[in-house]
Amino acid sequence: MLYSSDEKNYLDSRDRLVFCPWIFFKKKDKSMKNYLMNILFHTVRTFILILFVFDCNSKPDTSEEDAAVAFFLLSSEGNQTQNRNCNLRENNVVTSGSPLTSEVNATSTRCWMLLSLNSGGIQVDTNSIDWDLRLRRFVIGTNSGSSGPGQGGSCDTGLTDFASVTTGNRGNCASLSNFQVDTNQSQDGAGFADVNDSASPVLFNWYTYNNTILTAKNNVYVIRDSKGTSFFKLQMLDYYSSSGTSGYPKFRWAKL
Repeated sequence: MLYSSDEKNYLDSRDRLVFCPWIFFKKKDKSMKNYLMNILFHTVRTFILILFVFDCNSKPDTSEEDAAVAFFLLSSEGNQTQNRNCNLRENNVVTSGSPLTSEVNATSTRCWMLLSLNSGGIQVDTNSIDWDLRLRRFVIGTNSGSSGPGQGGSCDTGLTDFASVTTGNRGNCASLSNFQVDTNQSQDGAGFADVNDSASPVLFNWYTYNNTILTAKNNVYVIRDSKGTSFFKLQMLDYYSSSGTSGYPKFRWAKL
């Protein structure tokens, strides 16, 4: 399988990230080293990321994924509700079939892909506030709480049969009190790697991770749109493109 595994390289990437700047500045005195280490996660995130990508990478063929790991380790961009300086090309979302199935090119390590389910799952402008779902790599958020200004949210039905979830049978999601808005989430290892990011607490663990492979769980979720008036059932299917490249989450969905 031709996948780029940010999850597989997490530990050795973290080791290189910490070790390489230390070696780079090995001729400096001890106080300078301590100073650099103290401000590593505060004021020089971008600088350290550049060092990591261009000076510390011992695997050129996986530089994109190693950079992705470094980004999740260092960046606080995940807490931004809007995409800054993101000019994503169009046609990053392919939706087809019945029920609808969408595959999203969410390979960017910095920019969120924003989707409007109410408009048929289309990609919307990166600065729009009229979106229902956002994706970046394996991270998924709704237009709610810490992720956006909307009235969205998400809920796990507790069911795994997509067809059985209907307007009259929403499982755990029959009560609006079971819907959750986005909050800052954190996870070690294959997830956020000790860095907080704003995401759906319900969809935060939509996958299982084993042997460097992310596999979608069968859970059926209900997504509330940004206006808080429409509901969509959603089931994650995959994280890899047809060629095996990671960062292409796929899901089927339908309006309830």
